[in-house]
Amino acid sequence: MKKNKKVLSASYRIRKGELDDDYILYDNGEVVHNYDKSRYPGGYNLTEQLTAEEIGIDVKERLLSSAPENNKILVKQILGLDKK
Repeated sequence: MKKNKKVLSASYRIRKGELDDDYILYDNGEVVHNYDKSRYPGGYNLTEQLTAEEIGIDVKERLLSSAPENNKILVKQILGLDKK
């Protein structure tokens, strides 16, 4: 039986006026990046699966600041921000 993933944090941002740049962090450490690469056909609604090691400090800080207070400690641990 597969365990349901719990969302710990979600950060939503728009780049260049209309391009999505969203990140969702799950309790199993998975990070999903939903984004738009361009305004041209095939450039919208793209998704990639990432790990905490594959995202930059700016995204980690966005996810931490977006996390509800009761998830902040776990988000710090998963993202490796507790080692600062």
